[in-house]
Amino acid sequence: MPALQPTAEQMSAFAKDAHDGPIVMINLLKFREKAEYPADAPEASENLSGAEAYQRYGDGLAGFREDPNVGLDILYAGPVARFFIGSGDWDQVLVVRYPSRKNMLAMLSSEVYQAAHRHREAGLLHQDLIETRP
Repeated sequence: MPALQPTAEQMSAFAKDAHDGPIVMINLLKFREKAEYPADAPEASENLSGAEAYQRYGDGLAGFREDPNVGLDILYAGPVARFFIGSGDWDQVLVVRYPSRKNMLAMLSSEVYQAAHRHREAGLLHQDLIETRP
């Protein structure tokens, strides 16, 4: 079932997993029609789409590509054109590689991530996030 955040159990299992190699996260994204910022947020009056707000989140994370503690590598990002097999309601697919789960956890706990995260919350209706191991 699509969600916005991992459950406590999912986060705990991710953090405790012994796999120490690279991980690839497959993001299936559904955007809000209109971004939902708090009324006192500077962006509240900009009338952004959910996709535009999510792009601001992505822009805020761009520095993690060069950060040796994170090493984020976007392998693919693109719109969903159609379902060839199965069905769903996704707007975009995003595939991101991290050198290890500790690198991803370093990103999630950083101040830069926390500052950008509000754009993710404003723009996303829901998502599925699938961990794979290359």
